[in-house]
Order: sequence, then C-alpha cells, then structure tokens
Amino acid sequence: MKSVLYEFTNRVNGNEKVQKLIRRWSTSVLMWSQDHGFGFVLTITTGKVVEVKKAVSEDEGNVKVVSSTATLLDMLSGKENIAHLYMDGVVETYGSEKDQIVLDAVARLLWS
Repeated sequence: MKSVLYEFTNRVNGNEKVQKLIRRWSTSVLMWSQDHGFGFVLTITTGKVVEVKKAVSEDEGNVKVVSSTATLLDMLSGKENIAHLYMDGVVETYGSEKDQIVLDAVARLLWS
C-alpha cells in the first residue's frame, strides 16, 4: 500500500490542475484499511503532499477514507472510480464536507 501511496503522492504533486485546485489546502488524510487494521496518513500543506507516514491509530487525520485494502489500492491507482465507490458505500469518508469535496475533485482530476 505504501508504494501506491507514494505513486499517488507523485501524481498529486506533479499535476498542474490538481496543484491549482489545492494550492490553499492544508490537511491530513487518513487512508485506513479496515480489513487489516492499519493505515497511512498523508499530510498536505498548501497543496503539496509533504509526508506519508504509517498511522498510529484509526483516529488520525482531518479526513478519513476507510475501506478494504484492495479497494483503497484500486482507488488510489485509478482502477476504480472514486465517486462510484462512495455512492455504492464501498468506501466511507469522514471529515468536513469541504475536505471531502476537495479530495473527490483531486481524484477526478487525476483519473479523468
């Protein structure tokens, strides 16, 4: 999962459209695998993913994305449409509405 997160980080940090969208966004996003009970936190500061680290608990992050490991990997690599995953209830997100909308927009820009 860590290698897919680093690949995702490179895509986010290297995409001009995404950078314009999130240039004023600073938050932390927890990607939590509910089937394996672990996760990673992506720290975003002024539009750049500046750190990816193993989560200490499932209570970290301003935004939480929760699903199975396989689904998270498919979502982060663009194999699954994030909007469909949310609507089908396969992925759960927690956090402010604004943060969830920005995260969804980032995924759409990366994979459209």
